[in-house]
Amino acid sequence: MPFTAEVSTREAKPKSCQGLLYAPLDQPLSYLQTQHYVFEFSGDEAALTTFIRKVLVDDVCQDLHLNTASIHHDCRFFIDYGMKPGALDLEKETILNYHREVATGDFEIESLKIYKRVYIFGDAPAVSPDPFIRDMVNPAIHTWNVTGA
Repeated sequence: MPFTAEVSTREAKPKSCQGLLYAPLDQPLSYLQTQHYVFEFSGDEAALTTFIRKVLVDDVCQDLHLNTASIHHDCRFFIDYGMKPGALDLEKETILNYHREVATGDFEIESLKIYKRVYIFGDAPAVSPDPFIRDMVNPAIHTWNVTGA
């Protein structure tokens, strides 16, 4: 059963997209970045949620959003990018190893995919995701998806 968790920084302010790209943009755009986790699991959803809150979220400065398609509905689009299957993903391996160490049998993580999610904001009439994909994504090791462009 799929289960998603998005972790955002509570006091994050949009930053200029120029910090993400090598070449200047024609119009001013801003971005916010989150971590997006996609779990395939079996067992107790409440136990998985407790695990996620304990392991992935700093309650002082982060917010957790469960099973949401997007947390910023006013963005132009967002890009999810993460490691290709088979590529070494140390964060993923650390989370899965920790789960195996503390597992109580309430739930089992069958697979985990981790993505950086970058929300792009701006008032420009036409904004292409192409410069972001070109400069942020390494096609040798990343998969990516653009939503809302």
